[in-house]
This record gives sequence, structure tokens and C-alpha cells, in this order.
Amino acid sequence: SFEALNQRAVAVVVDPIQSVKGKLVIDAFRLINPQTMMLGQEPRQTTSNLGHLNKPSIQEMLNLAIKYNKAVQEEDELPPEKLAIANVGRQDAKKHLEEHISNLMSSNIVQTLGTMLDTVVF
Repeated sequence: SFEALNQRAVAVVVDPIQSVKGKLVIDAFRLINPQTMMLGQEPRQTTSNLGHLNKPSIQEMLNLAIKYNKAVQEEDELPPEKLAIANVGRQDAKKHLEEHISNLMSSNIVQTLGTMLDTVVF
């Protein structure tokens, strides 16, 4: 892979889940030496979109887990009517991606079959 050839390689990823209208979240990952993995370090370094090293603290991760559990409990307590109203305008990212993937796959399959038919017929 390219990362193995160049030690300074950086993978840049646009996060579609955290990105919202007007704000784009970009993460960058840089692989580190495999020997340092044996020392118990993370196999990659995570940098924020500002380019600084961004290691989440334990307190931040605990707060995130607490907020998630609280949101799940509140969602379970809501009746289905209010839950449907609360989710108006929100887009299900997984369903949205699956829809785009199925459209692209079907068009790709149709194009491939058409190409194969053209080569066989002509």
C-alpha cells in the first residue's frame, strides 16, 4: 500500500455522519511505526481538521457515553407519535447511503451487461 511506501502518508476522510449543512468535518489519519503498536499505542494518529493532534480524553468519552445512553432512554420514553414528530426533517444516513449505492450498482450492472451484449452481438 501507499502508506507502507511513504512514512509521511496521510489519509484524509470526510465524515458524512458528523458533517452538517455549513460545517464539514474532515479527519486525517497517519500510520505510525508497527513497533510502537507493541508498546500499546494506537496504530494510527488522529488529527483534527485544524491539523493538531486530537486525542479524546477519558472524561470526554465518558460524557459521550452518558449522553448517548440518556438520549436512548429519552427516545424509548417518547410515544411513537411524538418520536415521529421529533424526527421530522432528519435524514437517516444509512438508508440514504444504501439508496445511493443501490442506484449506482444497478446502473453499473446495466452498463456492464450492455457492454457485454455489444461485444457478443457485434
